[in-house]
Amino acid sequence: MTRTVGTEYEVNRTNSVPESARVRHFDELDDAAQEYLVHVEAGASPRDPTTLSGLDEGDVVVFTDYYHIQ
Repeated sequence: MTRTVGTEYEVNRTNSVPESARVRHFDELDDAAQEYLVHVEAGASPRDPTTLSGLDEGDVVVFTDYYHIQ
């Protein structure tokens, strides 16, 4: 996933997982990506793509809900 600093990502809750999506579990993510998702879950704006190490566009993360990274 190549984006520039300051680019906003769409991180949306989803009830379905696209067949082509890679599913990642929260505990598989590095500390920075975990912190990023905790902030998103708390309602913070999903910014700062430098914290998304190991995530790619189209991934679905299993956390408190399913989150689709776009």
